[in-house]
Amino acid sequence: MLSRWVRTWHTQVLGPFLQVLIRLNITPNELTLGSWLIITFAGCIVATGNSLLGGVVLLIGAALDGLDGELARALGAETRGGAFLDSIADHYGDFAVYLGLFWFYLNQGARFELLLILFAMFGSLVASLIRSRAGMVGIETKNIGVATRLERMLVLLFGLFANQMLLVLSVLALMNNVSAFERMVHTLRAIRQAAQDNSQHKRLLH
Repeated sequence: MLSRWVRTWHTQVLGPFLQVLIRLNITPNELTLGSWLIITFAGCIVATGNSLLGGVVLLIGAALDGLDGELARALGAETRGGAFLDSIADHYGDFAVYLGLFWFYLNQGARFELLLILFAMFGSLVASLIRSRAGMVGIETKNIGVATRLERMLVLLFGLFANQMLLVLSVLALMNNVSAFERMVHTLRAIRQAAQDNSQHKRLLH
């Protein structure tokens, strides 16, 4: 998975940027909210049909969004509240872009693109719901699935810059739903394995 590979080197690359943010006394939560506003603005631009400008603004917002967690770690300020806020902001930002695309294609009278956007949004929502429910029973699915948020964002940026949205929406609709299915399968297997381990433990005790 691309996101796993990126994590092996991005801390060193982002170091200088983090130092600038620290000197400016910007907090991780402020960075989270700022990136969310920028990504939401990108969605508004996309709604007008200006895919290139929308892509540029989205790239800026996504870059800042990738810094908030690193900034929190650098400051020793990681909190559950910050992680929760980051997750909510990510989802609102993603949906702002999807809704921007939906508005644009709605005004164009396009039907197939609208259907693809709905499928992509549905897959993203279900994947997030599965992660949340799995987490409630102690199963982590963050890195499970063919695509994490990083991959989805890169695909979306490619579509905006290359003006290949039909292809990209098809890919996103497939990727999001496949990822949701993979998380569901992983969770069910983990639950089954835990039940088997518990059963074996009880037999050993007896």
